[in-house]
Amino acid sequence: MDEIKNKTEQLNAQQGNSGGGRKRRRHRGGKGNKGNNQNGENRAQQPQSAQAPQNPQNNQNGNKPKGDKQKNRQEKNAQPQQNNQKQSQKQQPKQPQPQKQNNAQNGNKQKGNKPEKQEKQDKREENRKDTYVYTLDGNLYINLTNKCSNACDFCVRNERSSYYGNYLWLKNGDPTVEKVIAAANGFGDLSRFNEVVFCGFGEPTYKVAEMVALCDFFHEKGLKTRLNTNGQGNLINKRDIVPDLKDKIDFVNISLNASCYEKYQPICRSQFKEAGFEGMIEFAKLCRRNGVNCRFSIVDCIGEEEVAACKCLADSVKIPLYVRKYITDS
Repeated sequence: MDEIKNKTEQLNAQQGNSGGGRKRRRHRGGKGNKGNNQNGENRAQQPQSAQAPQNPQNNQNGNKPKGDKQKNRQEKNAQPQQNNQKQSQKQQPKQPQPQKQNNAQNGNKQKGNKPEKQEKQDKREENRKDTYVYTLDGNLYINLTNKCSNACDFCVRNERSSYYGNYLWLKNGDPTVEKVIAAANGFGDLSRFNEVVFCGFGEPTYKVAEMVALCDFFHEKGLKTRLNTNGQGNLINKRDIVPDLKDKIDFVNISLNASCYEKYQPICRSQFKEAGFEGMIEFAKLCRRNGVNCRFSIVDCIGEEEVAACKCLADSVKIPLYVRKYITDS
């Protein structure tokens, strides 16, 4: 009986030890076995800090961060995108910004739709006096009108509002004889000038009566007088004005500009058309017949062949020809 009891106790002891061992191995396995299946090692034996690695591979394995960790990851991922956006904005050229409506803030005071600088310039234009008399190359020039029967391509008034600093556009109408004399006296001693030239932004023969009266005034001052004209004065006044010029105008300069009407009209565009060119030639002939000293003039920019053709024309009517330089800067 004792032997049977001892064998029974030994058998129970062996079964109890094996059962306990299985319980302990099951307890140790637990979640650690799952870790062994994924990573090939017993994670239950690793430190706690190693169980939650902070690498982005967890997102691929299905382990999504939560709470503040997820927020921090989103902010970190957003930073490279923001940096790329800032860098692309720096590389792009700056677009012009629309003008601020609040002129007090940007310092550009405006009146209506014009900036202050433009307003001041316009005000100076309004307040400036018309120029009736100006000086150039030792001569006294008289600006009687802005009217002209031609619209020449090369005329200086097409390119600028002033001529050597003199504003010759008349805003207040053509001047009277008295206004011109007053302006001339403003230059002091007139005897220091070589001659008086009737030449402005218009054709002086529109003002024949005023010109003749002024010739008397300047002759009394001991000055010679010259008329620069397009030669269409008879057509403008619808009569022969050459007798009016005799003993008044000491010299007449007639702008020929071309050797024939076909070449003259495209560049001078006379309002009288073909009659304008023919009337100019006839005016020169009348001046010569009446003893009024005159000449033709052309600009050197018309070309050598055309200059030669103009010389032949001038010789045919016995009028001297003067070739002058084209004025490009004043």
